[in-house]
Amino acid sequence: MRRLDLLHRLNQPESHLGSLSVLRSGLRASLPGGWGRRPTFVASAGDRLVGYAQFHAIGPDRRWIAVALGASVGVFDADPVWEAMLLHAARGAGLRGVKRLYARVPHGVPIGGVLRRLAWSPYAAETIFAAHDLGGTVRGRGLRPQTAADTWAIHQLYNAAVPRTVQDAEAYTSHRWDLVATRGGPGVTVAGWLIEDGHRVTGYARTASRAGVHVLDLFYDPERRDVLDDLIVGALASLPDRPARRVYCAVRGYQAEAATALEERGFVPTLEQDLLVRYTTATVRSPASEAVSFHVEVRDKLPQRVPSFLHGRPGDGTTGEIR
Repeated sequence: MRRLDLLHRLNQPESHLGSLSVLRSGLRASLPGGWGRRPTFVASAGDRLVGYAQFHAIGPDRRWIAVALGASVGVFDADPVWEAMLLHAARGAGLRGVKRLYARVPHGVPIGGVLRRLAWSPYAAETIFAAHDLGGTVRGRGLRPQTAADTWAIHQLYNAAVPRTVQDAEAYTSHRWDLVATRGGPGVTVAGWLIEDGHRVTGYARTASRAGVHVLDLFYDPERRDVLDDLIVGALASLPDRPARRVYCAVRGYQAEAATALEERGFVPTLEQDLLVRYTTATVRSPASEAVSFHVEVRDKLPQRVPSFLHGRPGDGTTGEIR
């Protein structure tokens, strides 16, 4: 595994929260219970390892996120190795009840074409902004820390701020915003911050930190772009260690205002990438049954009558008045 020539880090910027070591990741995956959290696949030719793919299993909705892809094929093309390995990974995920696999692929990386040929569909684009040695202790106005009771309100803000096509692809539930859910592995500190207007959340920021590296996520009500400055300033001022050595923030294509606000705070764009999803289930089309109309002849309504046992047959002595 140390001899891999090509190694692509995919889940950026979250992957910066920990060092990417193929050997260490392989050892963890081989330990009891480790494969379930970090599904890892390898491809071999004879006694030689020629491909490597690692995913991160996220609960409770059992999705897999591609973390790294590698190959060692010498002068040969790595695409056939990646195609065979990723097809095998998708089948393995489906057999384990996983419905969706995700990948964040930087522009210009050759594996982007491989993933598209294997039915990985792009649903959004984003730019990674980075800043170094950020100082400042000014608190944003109106920010308060996230509590366990805020997940539903944050999810409603997400529904209002994110296009419907992206929501359908990501298929998040309210558990996505739980602070107890770890991101990036052990040792990561997660904190959330909200801005409210009355009882309605208008801005949300979440930070994940480890060893001086921080990842900032934010979204906001499209009709309340004025909360961006306070949201960014307040989240940066609340980082565990200051000055922050490195801070990363992924900005989606529909968040142009956030890109401008970050640049005003010293962030610079460093990477553009596509977000892709691969479904392990197939659409089944059932034949439509054609409705057949039956025409019923309408007859005159019969007059009401008493039960037949009250009408005796002539001559049997049963007819007469009932008293």
